[in-house]
Amino acid sequence: MKKSMFRILACMFVLAGLLSGCAGSRRLSDRFDEDEVKKAAEEVIETLNSGDIDALVEERWSAVMKSALDEDGIKGQILPIIEELGEFEEFDKEAVTGGKDADTEQEFAVAVIKAKYEKRKAQFTISFDEDMKVVGFFIK
Repeated sequence: MKKSMFRILACMFVLAGLLSGCAGSRRLSDRFDEDEVKKAAEEVIETLNSGDIDALVEERWSAVMKSALDEDGIKGQILPIIEELGEFEEFDKEAVTGGKDADTEQEFAVAVIKAKYEKRKAQFTISFDEDMKVVGFFIK
């Protein structure tokens, strides 16, 4: 179990690091709409809050994310964090930037969403490809 947890977290950090390292603080590409990215990120968070992990993975996760963090990984690693936060109250601050993978030249959007929960705040960093599929997910 510990090896599985470590592998999942390692994949998430590597993917998040690659995406953020490649992105810097770039302007959002014209291929993305800032409001659409914010809405998609909020929907990911709301789906996660509702516990509908199967729908989240099937509808929002890219193929890369499905191999790095599947339903069981989310249920075992991410949901306990969400449960510790308490009841969701509201979205707080939101920002969207763009990025480009240096190796593949693929453009992506990164949404940073702060959310208030009953017990404390959380910050979600969610990256999307041009198909609005999640290619990176990080919560702190």
